[in-house]
Amino acid sequence: MIDENDYQIGMRRLERIINQNQSCESTDNNPINQCKLCGYVWNTGGNDEKPKICPLCRSTLWDCEEARKVKCLRCGYIWLTKKNPSKCPSCGSKRWNKETLAIICKKCGMRWEDKVKDGIPISCPVCGDLESDEYKVGRIRKESLKDVTDHRKRSIPLNEKILKEMWDTEDDLYRTVLLRKHGLTPEQADIIVRFDRDESVPEIASSMGISVSEVMDSVIQYMKLCESLGVKSWN
Repeated sequence: MIDENDYQIGMRRLERIINQNQSCESTDNNPINQCKLCGYVWNTGGNDEKPKICPLCRSTLWDCEEARKVKCLRCGYIWLTKKNPSKCPSCGSKRWNKETLAIICKKCGMRWEDKVKDGIPISCPVCGDLESDEYKVGRIRKESLKDVTDHRKRSIPLNEKILKEMWDTEDDLYRTVLLRKHGLTPEQADIIVRFDRDESVPEIASSMGISVSEVMDSVIQYMKLCESLGVKSWN
């Protein structure tokens, strides 16, 4: 959009050029050009060739009716384009024009929508301000936070027979497929297989990119089940 001050300056320049041309013997030798982006007016001094760029803003889209300025809401970068950009040329974000994004806290698993922009800290409603490696950008889901939490904490459908079959093989892929076959989610199955391989809860959370509380939801149920069956216990 052309600024009002720039527009007025451009119009005065245009009037001067018109007046100058009227005093000349021929005006056809001095074609007038006006940049549609910054409003700058100039003549080509008798050159019939169309200018490639605007002398003031240096834009190659100076004569394009569809040209417009767009701003990345992630990093604040402003650029000229005549298309709908797929991503920001500065930060590379494909969500450059989204006001808010779905944020997931890796510490507690809290999910909410927030504005994400360079220089503005992300603050979890539970844990407070987060570092860049303490949260991740997820997808907006239709269900509420309560629905997501209840889904994540649902009971693990295991029994002694399934556990013994899992312990009878050393193949982690087979173990994971077995657990998923009996109703566990891919995340729950992966957590249990890793925990049974003596990976610590923090190590599992870090390698899977999820919060410690999410890992503990599955681990605690698994430990209680094993202890109730008397087939395995932990110190």
